[in-house]
Amino acid sequence: MASLRGLHDAIVSGDHSKLTMRTVEITEPARYGSSEVKALRHRLGVSQGIFAHLVAVSPILVAQWEGGIRKPAPVVCRLLDKIKEDPTAYLDSLIHRKSA
Repeated sequence: MASLRGLHDAIVSGDHSKLTMRTVEITEPARYGSSEVKALRHRLGVSQGIFAHLVAVSPILVAQWEGGIRKPAPVVCRLLDKIKEDPTAYLDSLIHRKSA
């Protein structure tokens, strides 16, 4: 996290000379197996179809993740990490409830 904060601070301050692989270490995303994907979806309280829309993939792919047939790609794992960090904030950023 300290490395990511350093990267963030460098970007915000406009000091792009610091942004090299020699000065910044970026952590790998978590790995998500079938049980972790399913647990995160349940934590959000959504169906596979809604979860698929939230992460911009097909419902079939979500079913394959949860069935252990396929694993989420690293870029998807980064997104899942962000969702796991604050599920409510993620939902609020995407869902616009229709007024009655």
